Amino acid sequence: MVGAPDLRAKTLAPFSGDLPTAFEKLARLGYDGIELMARDPAVLDGSKIRGWLEESHLGFVGVCTGHVFFEDRLGLIGPGPQVSHRAMARIKGLIDLAAAISPRGAFVNIGRSRGMGEPRNLQQTWQMAEDAFRELAAYAQPHGVRIALEPLSSKEATFVLSTDEGIQMVERVNSPSFGLMLDVYHMNLADRPITEAFRRVGTRCWHIHVSDANRRSPASGTIDYQAIIGVLVEEGYSGYLTTEIQPWPDPEAAARGSIEFLRRYVPSTDDKTVPAKGDTNGR
Repeated sequence: MVGAPDLRAKTLAPFSGDLPTAFEKLARLGYDGIELMARDPAVLDGSKIRGWLEESHLGFVGVCTGHVFFEDRLGLIGPGPQVSHRAMARIKGLIDLAAAISPRGAFVNIGRSRGMGEPRNLQQTWQMAEDAFRELAAYAQPHGVRIALEPLSSKEATFVLSTDEGIQMVERVNSPSFGLMLDVYHMNLADRPITEAFRRVGTRCWHIHVSDANRRSPASGTIDYQAIIGVLVEEGYSGYLTTEIQPWPDPEAAARGSIEFLRRYVPSTDDKTVPAKGDTNGR
């Protein structure tokens, strides 16, 4: 994960702000691609970002939208239609940004930006979310972009709180441009054993966030990544793994420690394009 320069608050990424420098550092450390945490597409230039990625020989994975809610309190569902309309417009703008950076299967993540829902009516919340996700998927498809819903634990959301609930929503939306992005940090709170959740989700999972239970490098805590990656290999997962971590003890050490740990299980790839669902290109 790399924080875009439009962020005003700290994010879960080793490097933020100066994108050319961040990309150069990550490429030097051996990363294959980047995911961009962004909140306001109006102040970001997709063509420039694409050029910087090409200079660093990095692939583009997609856009994470958490700060749309975290900073601007914009969510697709609740607390009212005016906020929801603004959130929808913002996320469509981020779809446009993703397409400008790469038209080859990049995704836009929906995590906290789904909003907090209607607290007194969960059934209505799910129906409104289904409608909103279907609208975003329909908008994204002709742009060559996919929508990846991220189940979140009850610490951060009120609906779609587990992998199984994420599967239910994917089945309800029923679009080839709508799938799941799973975050091992949240799975550790809601989906134990994590390995069985990955077996159940199958090809509905298009992308994965990794960290340990303390939100630091995946090498720093108690989550069994050897077992998790073993299941991903068995299930034929061919997407990227994105580190969404606190920059501890410092940004360079966090980034280096994460890639050195993951390289024990995930080989590098010369093809740094984003794989389409079912492809066997690298992570």
